[in-house]
Amino acid sequence: MRLAPAWGLLLGATAPLAAQSDPAAFVTAVREATRRYADQSVAIADGYRKVGPDFPSMGEHWISVPRIVRGTVVPLEPPILEYAMLGGRPTLVGVAYAQLVGEGLPTSSLPVPADAWHYHAGSVDEESFILGHASGEAASAAAGPRIAVLHAWVWLDNPAGLFATDNWALPFARLGLPPPPAAGEPREVTLAASLAAGGERYLATLLRLRHRLGDAESGRVDSVLAAHAAALRRALAAEPSGPALQRLQAGWRDLEHDLTDACPSCGHGSLGGLVHPETPRH
Repeated sequence: MRLAPAWGLLLGATAPLAAQSDPAAFVTAVREATRRYADQSVAIADGYRKVGPDFPSMGEHWISVPRIVRGTVVPLEPPILEYAMLGGRPTLVGVAYAQLVGEGLPTSSLPVPADAWHYHAGSVDEESFILGHASGEAASAAAGPRIAVLHAWVWLDNPAGLFATDNWALPFARLGLPPPPAAGEPREVTLAASLAAGGERYLATLLRLRHRLGDAESGRVDSVLAAHAAALRRALAAEPSGPALQRLQAGWRDLEHDLTDACPSCGHGSLGGLVHPETPRH
């Protein structure tokens, strides 16, 4: 994570950021406030619990319910911590803020525009969480009661922006690779990296839900994803940089072809749209 020079004063754990409009100072302050959560056991002791799946582009969401329901966004006390397995251990890669809202927009002193927030309504169980995120079916800003969420990638650089929802550099970090220039968007090489980094279960669940697959088709999809994930991992182990990235791209195209054969109801390009195409970049 690259840090710009800290122009603002480091803030105490309960000091407001209302006058703080500098993203670099915001990053410095939030990193200082959450540094202790690099040890996941500390987060667990503080009441954070895992909710939902491990997203290829976001990692796991660990949520503190009391910090969400208190109704006020406290920048140095994020209610959501995002972890991913890097180098064989759970690693803090970002934080997120959440606020229960009715009509209108969330209120906070965070240095972001209103359209940086996205919304969830209803259940946040694993299946609805996956489908809502992948299809862009999250509630709109004009909907009724819902949860407004804002991601802040303070521990892992995000090519799409500090406050973008998805961080497609994360699959490369999981693989121990530097992200290519295209890592800011879910392109073929990026999606292939997410599969090679262990995204089979997420992708299988996404296809099952999106296309309402029966047991037989789900089984075939699982087998195809597992086989291609293993092939991609072998390619990376043989040559973890340079031409291997080209093989990742070619491997994703082969995967789409094999998925069409294994799951006719899925259709070609069935793994597209892993993020809402209108996800803002900040």
